[in-house]
Amino acid sequence: MLFAGGLMALLLFMVGVPLLMVVLMSLRTGFPGEGGPLTLANFIAVYSAPGTYKVLLNTLLFASGTVLVALVFAVPLVWLLTRTDLPLKGTIYVLMTVGILIPVFLRTIAWILLLSPRIGLVNQWATQLFGLDHPLISLYNIPGMAFIQGVSFVPSAFFMLAAAYRTMDPSLEEAAYTAGVSKFQTFLRINVPITLPAIAGVMVYLFMSAIAVFEVPAIIGFPARILVLSALIFTSTNPPAGLPDYGLAGAYGAVMLVAGLSLAFFYVRLVQHGKKYTVITGRGYRPRQISLGRWKWAALAFAMLYLSMEVFIPFLVLVWASLLPHLQLPSAEAFSQISLSNYETIFDYVDALPFINTAILMFAVPTATMFLSVLVSWLVVRTQVSFRGSLDTIAFLPHAIPSILLAVGLGYLGLAYRNFFPVYGTIAIIAIAHTITWIAYGTRTTNGVMIQVHRELEEAGKVSGASTPRVLGRIVLPLVAAGIFNSWIWISMLSYREVTMALALGTRKNLVVSTIVWQFWGNGWVPQVAALGVVLVLFAVLVVGALKIGFSRLGEVGPGS
Repeated sequence: MLFAGGLMALLLFMVGVPLLMVVLMSLRTGFPGEGGPLTLANFIAVYSAPGTYKVLLNTLLFASGTVLVALVFAVPLVWLLTRTDLPLKGTIYVLMTVGILIPVFLRTIAWILLLSPRIGLVNQWATQLFGLDHPLISLYNIPGMAFIQGVSFVPSAFFMLAAAYRTMDPSLEEAAYTAGVSKFQTFLRINVPITLPAIAGVMVYLFMSAIAVFEVPAIIGFPARILVLSALIFTSTNPPAGLPDYGLAGAYGAVMLVAGLSLAFFYVRLVQHGKKYTVITGRGYRPRQISLGRWKWAALAFAMLYLSMEVFIPFLVLVWASLLPHLQLPSAEAFSQISLSNYETIFDYVDALPFINTAILMFAVPTATMFLSVLVSWLVVRTQVSFRGSLDTIAFLPHAIPSILLAVGLGYLGLAYRNFFPVYGTIAIIAIAHTITWIAYGTRTTNGVMIQVHRELEEAGKVSGASTPRVLGRIVLPLVAAGIFNSWIWISMLSYREVTMALALGTRKNLVVSTIVWQFWGNGWVPQVAALGVVLVLFAVLVVGALKIGFSRLGEVGPGS
């Protein structure tokens, strides 16, 4: 009980203090640490300005469009990959995983290189071919922003919906086919309605995420002067000119915080309500694959269309731009200029410090996150502690806190209370921000694998005289090691590709590779951005592949071999 109480106090401190800082800075004027009376001046200044409501509308439109795009691709893909005989399923799964490893800001940059009104390859081609005096297409609008962000959310929506579709009773579909209903109509009138609770939960989850994202709104929205809440919070604390205004950031962040917490509460209620909708009948349940027949190749083309937008097109555009001295259409002259000079000169523009800092994050963040996640999940799933439900809720709470807001709160804490929290400007503060953010992911995945371990194994250990820590270390952990390792890898990759918190907390001493790419793009160094981006993607794929192979071989020669 004492250990559980201490862990709960630690989580409350980690999650609660940054939130308290957001509230405090929204009620203060001046610089962090100056003190002064509490005031509502920041809220009055923000919410009496007409421009604020335009920003709120932009945020809602962007988030809604993002969710729509994600579901348009995710729901059919889930049905095709879990319920039908679609060819190349294994390849599609692997490529979707590879797509997750490509940072969103790199995909956004690649699409700009393709569809920018001024330098985009498609618009250059259209101008040459059709003699247009205006761009054929532009991403610098809310639909363009929503399209890119929505495509990046498809893997998350897919994996959240997969379980609901995979376990659906096939007799429901067979009854429709017997009545002469087509496969497409069955999908719309049987599969989708039955899984509406799961789809609704995913919609809330994605909407919550879309409100908080920063990279796409910043890279596309800033040049087009389309602002959303996350962009306003960032520019308030990191203005292009002048001094930061943490008070305004806190006032803007208060709305985002209330929205995030409300949506998180609604999401939890939806998930609980969705459990009432069972799609597995129990006796007689036989999962079957639906034959697509003549629609098989059209379905495969749909899957490949998504993968082209998610993986192939962005990566190929980056590769092409990285091999040239400047962006240009493919031609004999362009092919004659291809070289690896942009790769060879990377260290002429950046020293080793960002790479060292990134390596620290890739190891420290997943290790700390999974250590806390294992302890939380063990208490929640394996013990009878009275407040284990509250502990699980607190561990999930960071997902409701936008990462930009968490970073700003920690930055304010580091500046205002530097004598007690002397980590501002170091890689440690970014590592802390990452750990708090991804403990929700760590505990969700660890809860699932902990449930699979039968209590009899622990009871046998205790009967033989083993202490509780020894039972956890020698019995439970080895049995859930594979799940913990997978989560460790993904959190490591999330830290590797994350840029929002690194930018908000960045100084010259704690730069990471993702912020270097961001700076290159801001300076207009397109070939260097492309070269470093290609290196980032290939490194992520190699690391994940090597770790997966190494772990599988370790398992082959482990106990019992």
